[in-house]
Amino acid sequence: MLNDRYNGLTLDETAEKAGGYVTYPNDSTMEADYHSMSNYCRERGIKPIDLTEDEYEMFLFPKYARA
Repeated sequence: MLNDRYNGLTLDETAEKAGGYVTYPNDSTMEADYHSMSNYCRERGIKPIDLTEDEYEMFLFPKYARA
């Protein structure tokens, strides 16, 4: 899971430099909003791996959120 988070953030950063946004071909498999997570981490000067569980859950799509 953490490797997927890292790859998603790397794609977002690359796309941002190119002036666009990258998403996975099948959005239904995404569990979190990686674009927003990337911005959040960048604003706070932290790495995605350093997010707390509560911070990470802020970016989960509803069907993956804790009940």
